[in-house]
Formats: sequence, C-alpha cells, structure tokens
Amino acid sequence: MIFSPESQSFPVMDSVPSTPTTRTTLSRCVRISLAAGAPPAPPAFNTFAGYPSVNSVPLWSEIVVEVTGAPKRGIGYVTSLAQIDQATRLAAADAFPQGIDSALQPRTAISSKLTELSSGISAHLGHPIARLTWRVSPYHHYSWDRSMPTTTTLSCQFEFAAAHRLNDPDLTAEENLALFGKCNRPNGHGHNYRLEVAVLPPHGPLFGMADLERVVAGTVLDRFDHRNLNVDCAEFATLNPTVENIAAVCFDLLRPMLAEEGVTLQRVTVWETAKTSATVEVAT
Repeated sequence: MIFSPESQSFPVMDSVPSTPTTRTTLSRCVRISLAAGAPPAPPAFNTFAGYPSVNSVPLWSEIVVEVTGAPKRGIGYVTSLAQIDQATRLAAADAFPQGIDSALQPRTAISSKLTELSSGISAHLGHPIARLTWRVSPYHHYSWDRSMPTTTTLSCQFEFAAAHRLNDPDLTAEENLALFGKCNRPNGHGHNYRLEVAVLPPHGPLFGMADLERVVAGTVLDRFDHRNLNVDCAEFATLNPTVENIAAVCFDLLRPMLAEEGVTLQRVTVWETAKTSATVEVAT
C-alpha cells in the first residue's frame, strides 16, 4: 500500500436544521502522489503539494471530493476536512496498492477506478459523497457523480487565438459603441480563448482523451484558431461573435461529430478572459 495515514477518530456532530430552499456542498481537494514501491508508512512532509512524500517521480493527481449536507451544529462543518483527507488517502491506497504504471489507462479501467474510489471514500466517511473529480493534469479530468453512478465524464481544455468585433447591424453606430465599448472598434481585437469540452463516453468501444482531442482539434481548433471570426468564419457571418455565441457554435459543431463516435456531448465552456466565460450544456 502506498498510503498508511495515522488512525484518527472524529467526533459525532449533530446537524444544524436545514431549510428546504438551501443545500450546502463542501469541496475538498486532496493531492496525492501515486508512486509504485513507496514505503508502507511514508511521512507526510508536504500535503499541500502531495501525499506521500517520495524521492521518485510519481504520478501526481488531485482528487476533488464533494460532500453535500447540513453544517453540523456548533462547529459548522458539513464533514471534517481531516476525515475527508484520510478517507480519500485510504481509498486511494486500496484502489492503487502498487501505484499506477501508466498515466493513460483504458477508459473502462478509469471508469471502474472512479467508481471504486467513490465507494471507498464513502465507506471510510460513513456516508455517500456527491461528486468525485480526478484531475490528472491541469487541463484533463475525469468525474463521477452520484446522480449518474455508472457513468464517467471526460473533460479536456484547449486554447485557440482569434480576433473578433462585436457589432449589431440593427443598431446605430452610437448605440453599438455604447453597448460594446472598445469591443466595437472597427478593426476588432483578439483573445486567447480557452475551451473546455465535457463528454459522456460509451460503455462499449473505448474513447479516451486522445480521441476527444482529435475530434475537438478537427472540428473547432482547425476552424477558428488564428482567424478573424467575423471575416474568416461562415458561422459568424451573420452572428455576433460574443462569448455566448462562440460557446453555442462550438457546442453545435461538436455534438454531431461526437455522436458519430458514439459519444454524448455534455457541456462546452468558453473563456474569453480569465473573468468572462459562457457554458452551453444539455438541458436537464
């Protein structure tokens, strides 16, 4: 086993009465180093960076655990953070007793590991978790949700550079300037757009991150990267290229292409800047 945290006991805490109109979700990120051959009880020198502390080059991951419930009376916790940390590390030790020999596993293996991790964490906590996200890089993650316990969501981020000008031909020049400000300047301006695509892969044929990247590159990046959206792209010939419309166009382009692969598109998010983004997703 790679993890062997000290045994801890946690107090029983009564819940604060909840109201029917609110729900509290606590999110805790646990950073772990999945290395084969780690000693049975390695010291935890730096849990901020990852646990355990090892001298080898490990496979580093973030496991984000979400727990939903009412804050406990008195101390105000939904669940003790130390308890989440311990439960996650113990579950990871059970799921990866020999570390992981490759960062890329078959999708079905990743799906089964997420299910195993979520069940293990829930068992160690003594109550079910709501959501589990396994971040294998800053730009790739897999997620499990209690509402869809047999399904794994794949998400990947991309970047493309493009220029645009925001202008509504039905408005006067003065009205456009008042509405869009500097974004209405005649020669346009550029952004480094960030794009995140989340899909629900099939349970039969394998579909992994590399497959998702191939589809997104051929469908979106090749079409929009280093283009003037207003001038070069037919999709925006009559459509104002706001971040909302760019997200919607990306969604509409990707949905049928992914369907041909047997994959369901769940969500597309486009960031125009670090402060501004738009998400288009399947309505529920």
